[in-house]
Amino acid sequence: MKRLMIALLTLLAACSGTRALQASKNVPYATLEQTVQPGSSTREQLRAALGESTSIRFDSGNEVWMYTYPAAAGAQGEYVILFGGDGVVKKVRSGEVYQVRK
Repeated sequence: MKRLMIALLTLLAACSGTRALQASKNVPYATLEQTVQPGSSTREQLRAALGESTSIRFDSGNEVWMYTYPAAAGAQGEYVILFGGDGVVKKVRSGEVYQVRK
């Protein structure tokens, strides 16, 4: 199961530039870090605290949500949340992914 989760997050990282996976909501990184608690945060709690986001649901019951956050020097960061079938956060991944050009 652990390998499946790692493979899933790797696949999402590889596809993060596609239109289907673009995050729909920009949230400060500090808010994401304080709000999202792997092992205890639920979908309902995060929807109430952070608002709607781009999401992908899998046949297995797992679901992925994605947010963006402003990062240093005009870059944008990506924050990916993996929920298990029980609706509880299993893993998160974050990092700067692209530079905003003006």
